Formats: sequence, structure tokens, C-alpha cells
Amino acid sequence: MHTKMKQAGGLLALCLMMFIVTLDSTITNIALPTITKDFSTTLATSNWISTIYVLILSVFMIPFAKIADQLGRKKVMIIGLSLFGLGSLLCALANSITMLISMRAIQGLSGAIVTPILIPLSVDLFGRQKANQVVGIVGAAGAAAAASGPPIGGLLIHLWSWHAIFFVNIPVVLITLLLTALCFRESFDNTISKKIDYVGIFLLSAGLFLVTYVLLKGYDYGWGSSRILIMIAGAIVSLCLFVVIDLRKQEPLMEFHLFRDHTFLSSTVMYFTCGFTVVISSVIFNFFLENIRDYTPLRAGYIIMFSSLMVIIALPLGSRLGQQLNFRWVNSIGACLMAIGALLLTQITYNMSNFAMAFDMAVLGFGFGLTNLSLVSAVQYIPEEKAGIASGMVNAARQLGTCLGIALLVGILNNNVAAATQRVKTDAYQIVEKSSIAPKVRTAMNATITHDSTANQALVRMAAKQSTNVPAPERPSDWYTLHTDSTKISDGSHQLAIGADELASGLDNIPVPTITHAGQTVATSAHRLAAKQMQLTEGISLLSQKQTIHQIQKKITNSKHTQLTAAFSKTFGIALIFLVLMCPVAFWTDRRQHA
Repeated sequence: MHTKMKQAGGLLALCLMMFIVTLDSTITNIALPTITKDFSTTLATSNWISTIYVLILSVFMIPFAKIADQLGRKKVMIIGLSLFGLGSLLCALANSITMLISMRAIQGLSGAIVTPILIPLSVDLFGRQKANQVVGIVGAAGAAAAASGPPIGGLLIHLWSWHAIFFVNIPVVLITLLLTALCFRESFDNTISKKIDYVGIFLLSAGLFLVTYVLLKGYDYGWGSSRILIMIAGAIVSLCLFVVIDLRKQEPLMEFHLFRDHTFLSSTVMYFTCGFTVVISSVIFNFFLENIRDYTPLRAGYIIMFSSLMVIIALPLGSRLGQQLNFRWVNSIGACLMAIGALLLTQITYNMSNFAMAFDMAVLGFGFGLTNLSLVSAVQYIPEEKAGIASGMVNAARQLGTCLGIALLVGILNNNVAAATQRVKTDAYQIVEKSSIAPKVRTAMNATITHDSTANQALVRMAAKQSTNVPAPERPSDWYTLHTDSTKISDGSHQLAIGADELASGLDNIPVPTITHAGQTVATSAHRLAAKQMQLTEGISLLSQKQTIHQIQKKITNSKHTQLTAAFSKTFGIALIFLVLMCPVAFWTDRRQHA
């Protein structure tokens, strides 16, 4: 095959690889509510569909980068792609939440095999001089995939079902396998041995797994619980042992000396930050749209899509500016914009317009697109033979950022939502107790607050129809005035009935049948009028109570929306703090002058 054709096909293969692996880290997020409902499980359980994928990616990316350098990158790439296609097929065919989570783990493992090989394959096919440009294009494909996961997922769910988000991978994998086999040659890192560090792999994997699990379940089990404390201790011991042992090895699993280059270290941290930022839009904000605003996955995808559009604009613009000027300014501007986007999200309200939310996504997406170029700045000064392990370390940082972002922000969000839900219940009880409604209605409404079910809602409707012990409408209101006037008329009707009875008694003494009958008719009519007037007064009380019940429900709903939205705002506040702290790091992602 001609060199230019090989390079064109190879570039397409690299972009497709990066796209589908990154896409699968965000496309499932928008499907979580649908999958949760489909399998009748909890959000905490279905959240593992996303978490297990990025967890496995971050845990095994560095080991497989080293293994690919040792055994052959093309060979390992083909194995990884085949496994990814198989995992996607099994995910699409999963008939239980356990099977789906398990198959997602296989997808994550195959993604960990594929991702770190992309950069060394780029260097081998295009040469060192063109590699930075190619890495920028491949990184753009990954960033676009990360940002476009929710809208693509929303569209696929709308047109078919959540199964489609996995089926769509299969034709892409087949095309990529063919292009990989035809366009790339086998390559190795000839500076290292073929010996695999099993101990290092175990220690690093165990440490990263325990760290993520602690962050994910800390709120559920309690940060001071024995289980969490044991896991924290285990994570510290595993990671410390790994670092101590790896530093003493002649051929370490993770080549820490690469961090001596401040551009690599800073860029790795910023790529970690990009992984964290993806969670803000594709997970937390998506939960707000679907669970609080009751948007469909497709409608939620339309809002989040503006983040994707800005990524597509930002990446080529930032790449050109970085190559002409300096990547430190591109990354710094991007980091600041991501922080501004998080700041805007802290001001979110329940009734916020679609335009305002789309604008927030656009700001966040533009910053995300610029900062993703830290992938290019990370490897531009790394020796060619170390491109594989460097790629593994940088991409592992990105996935670990996503994994920890899910764990940290979802954990904080769950805690905030639980606290907000309790405040909503407390407010609801107070609203009901202060309202003028019948005791039976109050009891039924309190039961609904405690456990909102169809049965309890039916009890409220039944109690609201009963006319006994219905309080009079409160002043000032039209119902109060109407009830007062109706009560006066009712009292007058009652007095009229009494007078009619006395008249009828007096006429009974008159020996004229017609007069006696007329007196009885007047008395009967007066009693009927009094009864009807009493029914009218009771009806006014029931209508007033019905309006009061609607007002109570409206107040409770408003309280619910306000409190739950505040829970999301506080979560975005935590993300803002993190992003602000990361902004200064971006300044060190490039040297003052290009080497």
C-alpha cells in the first residue's frame, strides 16, 4: 500500500479507536436512568456501569502500555480491539444488570489495552516531526467523543433503546481492525526487556481500585466506618509499596523519571483535570436535566450537545495557536474557561432557561476543548522510544480523573440530595400542619410525605371528599367571604324553618284542610331550603379545602425543586474549587520556547 494511503488509513484508524473508547466512557451516562428503570434496580447499582469502565481503564492502562512496548504494539492493539468488539456485543445483549456491569469491565479492559498504544503508533507511522500534529487530531477525536457522548446516546435511546449505544461500536471496531492490520507495522520499545512486572501490576491496580471505591462508597458506609478505614489503609499500603519497589527496579513498570520534565508532569495533571471535567457535564448536569427537570434523554442531549459543538471549534483553533505560539497559554485559557463554566453552573435554578443552560455548556465545552491539548504538550518533549509508556501514563491520568470525578462528585451529590430530600420532608410536614384542612386529610397527606405511593395519594383524594370536620376557609380569601355569607344565609334558612314549623303548628288548629296543608307545605319547603343551604355551605368548605390542598402540593413541589436544585449547585461548587486549584498548573504545560 502507498505510504500516503497508509498514513490516511492509519490516521482514520487512530481517530476511530480513540473515539469509540472515549465515547463509551460518557455515552452510557445519559442512559443510566433508562437502564435503571429497565432492570428495576437502583441508581447506585447502575452507576457501576460507568464507574467500572473508567476504573478498569485507569487501573490497567499503564501495565498494558508497558506490555505493548514489550510484546508488540500492533499485535496487542488487534487483541484489544477484538476484545472491545466482543465486550460491546455482550453489553448490548445483556439481560441483567450484573451481566451488563461485568461486560462493561471487559470493555474497560480492552480500552485499557488500546488507548496507550495510539501515540506510539502515531510516532511510528508518521515520524517524530508530524507526530505532535497527529496526536492533536487523535486527541481532538477523543475530546469530541467525550463531549458528544450524551447527545449521541440520547439520540440512539430515542430512536431505538439503550442497547444501541453498544451495538454502534461493532461496525466501527470491524473497520478499525481492518485498517490496523493494513496500515501499521509491528513496533517495540527496544530499550526494555520482555519481563512482565506482575507484582507491580497487582500493587498499582489494587491501590487505584481501593482509592476509587472509598470515594464512591464513603458516604454510603460512613467515612469513619471500619470498612472504609480498612480500605483507605489498604490503598495507602498498596500504593506506597508500589512506589518504593518500582523506584528500586532497574526496569520499573511506571517510569517516574518522566515526571522530571515539568511539561509532562503539568500536562498530565491537566489531562487528569479534563477527565474530571467530563463528569460535570455528562454525569452531574445530565442527572439534573433528566431527574430534576424531567427531560428525556434526547432533550437532555440537545442541551449538553452545545458542549460538544464548542469542543469541535476549540480543538483546531487551540492546536494552531499552540503550535504557532505556546501550548501553556492555550491550556491556561482552557482551564480558566472550565472554571468559569463551573461557576456559572453553581448559579443554576430550577426554572433556568434552555438558552442559559446551553450557554453554560458552551463555556465549559470550549474550555474543555482547549485544555485537551495538554495531551499534545505532554508528549512533545518525550523521547520517541518512551512514547508508549508516556501515553499510558497520561491517558491513565485522564481516565483516573474521570473515575475519581464520578466517585467524588456523585458521592457528594448523593449526600446533598439525601440532605435536601430530608429538608423537603421537614418543610412539607410544617406546611401541612399549618394549613387549614380536615384532620383526616392532614393524616393522609402526612402519610404521602412519608411514603409517596399511589395508595396514599388515593387516601388523600378520599379524605378530601368527606364533609365531616372540614374547617371554614381562612381569611382573607374569596372563599372566606363566600362561606361567611353562605353561613348567614344558612342560619337564616334554619330560623325560617323554625318559624315555618311554628306557623304550621298554629294552622293545624284551624279546621280548614287547605290552610293546614299550605302550612305544612311551607314548613317542608323551609326545611328543604335550610338543608340545601347547609349543603352549599359544606360544598364551599370542601372547595376551599381542595384549593388549599393544591396550594400545599404546590408549596411542597416548589420546596422540592428549590432544595434539590441547591443540592446540584453545591456539587458544582465542589467542582469549581477543584478547577480553580488546577488553573495555575496549566501555565507549566509548555516551555518558554519550543525545543
